[in-house]
Amino acid sequence: MDKICDEKKCFGCAACIDKCPVSCIHFEQNTVGHFVPKIDTTKCIDCKSCVKICPVNNLPEQKYPVEVLAAWRKSEPIRIKSSSGGLATVLSEYVINNGGIVYGASFVSGFRFNHIRCTTHEELDALRGSKYVQSNMRGIYKNISNDLKNGLKVLFIGTPCQVAGIKNAFANHDENLMTIDLVCHGVPSNAMLQASLPKRILNSDADRIDFRESTRYLFSVKKGDLTIFERPLNRDYYSKGFFVGLFYRDSCYICPFAQSRRIGDITLGDFWGIDRSVVPIDPKTGISLFLVNTTKGQKLYKEILPEIGTIVRPYDEAIQNNKQLKSPKPASFRSRLFRILFPVLGFKWSIRLSIPEIIVKGLFVKSQRGGGEEMID
Repeated sequence: MDKICDEKKCFGCAACIDKCPVSCIHFEQNTVGHFVPKIDTTKCIDCKSCVKICPVNNLPEQKYPVEVLAAWRKSEPIRIKSSSGGLATVLSEYVINNGGIVYGASFVSGFRFNHIRCTTHEELDALRGSKYVQSNMRGIYKNISNDLKNGLKVLFIGTPCQVAGIKNAFANHDENLMTIDLVCHGVPSNAMLQASLPKRILNSDADRIDFRESTRYLFSVKKGDLTIFERPLNRDYYSKGFFVGLFYRDSCYICPFAQSRRIGDITLGDFWGIDRSVVPIDPKTGISLFLVNTTKGQKLYKEILPEIGTIVRPYDEAIQNNKQLKSPKPASFRSRLFRILFPVLGFKWSIRLSIPEIIVKGLFVKSQRGGGEEMID
């Protein structure tokens, strides 16, 4: 066997790699840095375990939410540290307080993002905040398998496609496995993030990247409490490319999870556009969109009620400003052009030519500053 699924539909969830009994599958990077699985046909025993577990081939059941809520953590200091309302932290702390394990995306050395295993509140700090990049899932399935075999409760937090891989892998352990899918725009690769940064930053010993601060978009690289590099949205090519949708995975543009029916027990995201008059806190401190999708999700929600504030809202309001709850962002001329240019011209000029208004605006800003610094580093 030489192919698991259509490469353009592959989610990069790595379920196939961890499932293979003879370790004949590995990841290779495509032209924009996304990992896609490749099979060593000399080792393959044609068991088709990879084909069966692949969520492209076997899409897990998705359900309409049974409850739609605007929600927030009552503790304002912790809420402000989180990206949107602090609900993921509340849920994670509950699981750990009851002897469970939490898996989520974290910055790791080498300017990469991996899923990690958390057993303490301190380790949860690494999961806070939005990550506008795809995390690596290799090895996580085996760790979760061991935890479930040992009778531990496991909470997995990830993009819908990552949750789909987890659900396919552990359908027989459903009772102890809880999942949260995140409202997802699409995922750039780690390689794309690295290509956007100056070499001096890549060579630093930074230990954290923040893509935003609460509801304010500000890309920053940190070492401990020290910010060593930062760029606001209007000066950051990576953020601009992300929101325009230049360099997502191919599968993101046709994502089967960008719809009203959800894959996780709970769905979390930002509640953009909520009627401020119905919320008793300042929305700038963070309001979560909280979708409860399953009976298991309802049980988890009830357990954290003392820690959170909630208001029932109509689903149409949530969908109105979270378009990924309706449909994926389609591929555009810009995204196709970027894919052609990037292998030849590199990151900066591929962005400039794919979003030419950046050059025009940059020239205008320079003229206003009398030839000052360029708009974006």
